[in-house]
Amino acid sequence: MTFRHICITASLALASCATTQKNVMYDTNPAVNLQRILDEEIGTGEDDSAGLSLTVISPELNIDFTGAAGYGSLERNTKLDASQPFRIASLTKVFVATAIVRLREEGLLSLEDPISMYISPAHIDILRKGGYNPDAITLRHCLTHSSGLYDYAEGGPEYIEVASQDPSKRWTRTEQIQFAMDHGKPHGPPGEAYHYSDTGFVLLGEIIEKLTNKNLAQGLRSLLKFDELGMSTTWLESLEPRPDGLLPSVKRYMGTIDATDWDNSVDLYGGGGLASTTRDLGIFLQALFNGKIYENEDSLGVMLLEKEYDPHGKPLPEARLGFGSIQGKQSGIVAYTHSGFWGTLFMHFPKYNCSIAINDTNDGNNEALQKVVNYVVWLGKQK
Repeated sequence: MTFRHICITASLALASCATTQKNVMYDTNPAVNLQRILDEEIGTGEDDSAGLSLTVISPELNIDFTGAAGYGSLERNTKLDASQPFRIASLTKVFVATAIVRLREEGLLSLEDPISMYISPAHIDILRKGGYNPDAITLRHCLTHSSGLYDYAEGGPEYIEVASQDPSKRWTRTEQIQFAMDHGKPHGPPGEAYHYSDTGFVLLGEIIEKLTNKNLAQGLRSLLKFDELGMSTTWLESLEPRPDGLLPSVKRYMGTIDATDWDNSVDLYGGGGLASTTRDLGIFLQALFNGKIYENEDSLGVMLLEKEYDPHGKPLPEARLGFGSIQGKQSGIVAYTHSGFWGTLFMHFPKYNCSIAINDTNDGNNEALQKVVNYVVWLGKQK
């Protein structure tokens, strides 16, 4: 999903965090209430959610829940298990952004460096021929979607149309960058405006590979401490082995079209690519916001633009480094969030040190996230 969809989703989730929300019968046992929410949101219609998996972690609110309801496919023939992994699509961008800030911690880059310092001469040439100046596009521009780079994946319908004609095609990063040049024009000078761009993140993925001297999977795993954190169900598909002993993955759909067996290179090199579970996603958010990934105390502030940002009197933008941000107009509660194309979303509320990760089997219509957020806010008021 684009950042626009993230803001809409998060705005809806936070909208009812005011004291005027309608009365709902809650149970102070999080496991009972959260499972009930999942069960209530499963439907049988074509546009309904066939299955939902959810993790909510908040030590402050004594929540540590992982559960599921419904099915892992539109066939509705196998019950969904919360430990089934799934492609997380654009949530991968948060991992990539975190890795870039980790490289900053190691003194290997500055966020103000131009991408031309790190990407290959071939990619520099492609960008120049496409009307871009790689010397003027910084890492920060790519991280905040202000690079002006056309989005090869969702800038228009062409990429999905081409990919659907040959689902088994093995895409390369170079082909995706070239696709952006062939099917779109620069949005404007770097830093001028927000335009969501997978193209910028596949370039960041290349930079991680160059500076770690590893492939992207190994680079992310080492920089982000997957193994140390116990994230045993997270991996970069096809660039590293699938972990042993996992249940079958949740199917992925475009509407009713089964895209599960599409070659994952269609979304692999930094804009997407990771597969995970809601449990591991919740663990990652808790680690990130509680000082278990970054080495320096100020790094999270850098990521959230609370450091190294000169707004010239303007409020902080909604687009941080990798994350989107949203603040409830009535509640004032801030959430950092990102969603993914296949029906995935995670968010973190610093106020409650609460991490939420949710996956919808078929990206159907449901109010599960809204209800989960409402419950978390209600529980917070009981403390």
